[in-house]
Parts: sequence; structure tokens; C-alpha cells
Amino acid sequence: MKLSEHNINTLMLFLQQKIEENAEYVADELEKGNSTDFLTYPPNGGLTEMEESSLKKLKNDPILKSALRKILADNSAGVLFEMLNIIDGTSDPDENLGKWTEISFVDKTDELAENTEMLHDELYSKYWDWKKIRPEKSWKLDNHSE
Repeated sequence: MKLSEHNINTLMLFLQQKIEENAEYVADELEKGNSTDFLTYPPNGGLTEMEESSLKKLKNDPILKSALRKILADNSAGVLFEMLNIIDGTSDPDENLGKWTEISFVDKTDELAENTEMLHDELYSKYWDWKKIRPEKSWKLDNHSE
């Protein structure tokens, strides 16, 4: 069994909608000079006072808001495109991340409904595993003190 055409279409349109909505929401909040408390990734993330202060420069700047919205949307689409590539089998995750045997999306049936893993529950908790193996960088996403 494979993923039906109507599910593919709805999923792709949903992803387009969420890319746009999320980029718009973040750009709106920053342009208004609102708090960045809405940031959820990574756990224990958030911005430093200096980062928050610098973002205030976005306030009431519609051109900067437009550029930021496009950058955010491109980043979201890029991540989703890479995810879809590994699902399609046209790309593989870095072998240092773990064993990979390929996966596929299929339409859900009653027999598939039981014991289905909830992938969204894993996303945020796996950040800490990623942080342990992440190549050394001069910056970090979270505010956790080493």
C-alpha cells in the first residue's frame, strides 16, 4: 500500500500553509517588537538579552520584515525538502547519526492504527542527543550552560 494521491496533495498543501503561516507569525512578532517567548526550539533555548536587543531593530521595518519572512520560509522549506528526500530514498542521513534502513509513508488503516509511534513527540526531546554529537561550532542554539 502506498500513500494516496489525495493524501500527498493535502500533505503538501498543508506544509506550504505551515511554512507561510510560521514565517508570517515570527516576522509579525518581531516587527511589532514583541517578546520572543514563543520560541520553542531548542528546549531551554530562547535569546540572550543582547540578541533580544538587536531584534528590536526589526520593529516597524516592513522591508526587513519581508526579507525575514522569506528567509524563515526558505529555511523551513529546506528542512522539509531534506526530510522528504530521505523518505523518498533519494538521500540518506549522515551515517554518523545512526542506522538508517529507509521508510515510507502509507495511508493509515485500522490495522496500522495500533502501536503507531508519534514522531512529533520525539522532535524536541532528541535535541539533547543531537547536541552531544553536534560538530563543534562557535555558536549554540540553546542557553544551557556547559
